[in-house]
Amino acid sequence: MRIRRAVLDAIRAHALRDSPRECCGLLIGTGSEVVEAVATTNVAADPLRRFDVSPVEHLAAIRRCRAGRGADQPVAAVMGVYHSHLHGGPEPSPTDVEQAFEEFLYVIAGPVDVGEAMEVRGYRLRAGRLEPAELVVF
Repeated sequence: MRIRRAVLDAIRAHALRDSPRECCGLLIGTGSEVVEAVATTNVAADPLRRFDVSPVEHLAAIRRCRAGRGADQPVAAVMGVYHSHLHGGPEPSPTDVEQAFEEFLYVIAGPVDVGEAMEVRGYRLRAGRLEPAELVVF
């Protein structure tokens, strides 16, 4: 999956800004390219340990993608979700796997602890497991 460097930078900045809560957001793209990260509100009951994208903001992003369609433009769509892991690395948790579905790209950033290098990795659900998805930066 191709992903803009600006998208990765936005995810890292969002993770730092929302710490100590997990951040979350939507990935907007066309075909096999992620071109935008849209920060959303984490509406989870325990945002220090989990994430839930605001359904209102998710629907607004879908509507914005549909409204932006043009005859000479590629069709943009919500193609995934991102979130942060505060203290652990960017590997999927059991909860991440439980909530995943096959159509989406899942991007995880972590750890967000100050002083540690924050990695960002992508995953896709395959046969009940979140398998690594290569992120090619452009």
